[in-house]
Amino acid sequence: MENFVFRYLSQDVVYNVTRRFLELLKAANSETLVLTAVITPLETVFLDFESAYKKERKSEYTAKLAAGDEVRDRAYLALRHYLVACSYASLEGYPAAADTLLSIFKRLGWSMQLAGYQTESSRLGNLIAELQTDENAALLTTVEATLWLERLMTAADAFEAIYQQKLTAEAADTTTSAYRLRKALQNQIEMSLSWLEVQQQFNKSDELSILIGQVNELIANTMATARANATRKSSVEEE
Repeated sequence: MENFVFRYLSQDVVYNVTRRFLELLKAANSETLVLTAVITPLETVFLDFESAYKKERKSEYTAKLAAGDEVRDRAYLALRHYLVACSYASLEGYPAAADTLLSIFKRLGWSMQLAGYQTESSRLGNLIAELQTDENAALLTTVEATLWLERLMTAADAFEAIYQQKLTAEAADTTTSAYRLRKALQNQIEMSLSWLEVQQQFNKSDELSILIGQVNELIANTMATARANATRKSSVEEE
């Protein structure tokens, strides 16, 4: 059978694809193809995930974090692209200084803006710390990039302030987050797919073959779209 590669899937995609998977299972469930062993545990985990997922989508912090992340991504790319431009400039000292600074970006993660919130925060923190050393600060001054770094620092601080507010609010909430429930849901999906695969080997039927074909199509289409989106986003950001 086909398999999901969950690292490519956003929270929205995981929610929608699980709902569709359950629909296929329920539609195929019959007297001759009993699927309660798969449907019941999967639906139980999914309903818990759905409750947390919908609650978090309504959270005021979801939109604020997305907006704040967009601002810091743009600030990061502005600084990086400015330094790339400086590396080509016919100005004394610019190419050498810019190349040295860009080597730090490459070492810490050239496309860190594509990472998850926490990973990006960690990498940006390391980048900013290195750029603020006396030696690198002098290079930034050489290429007149200090203001671009300050804009990045402002954007990064603003995002972190929102993120800390979110963490404080979540600490006061006793419900489990969708992020934590997602892992349990992924495991249940994988067990469900394994169950279907075993049944196909030992209790094969036309009904089961049709269901597995539908599930494989769902997985293949989902992964093709996810990989294409990841490639497209990466290409755009690298330009």
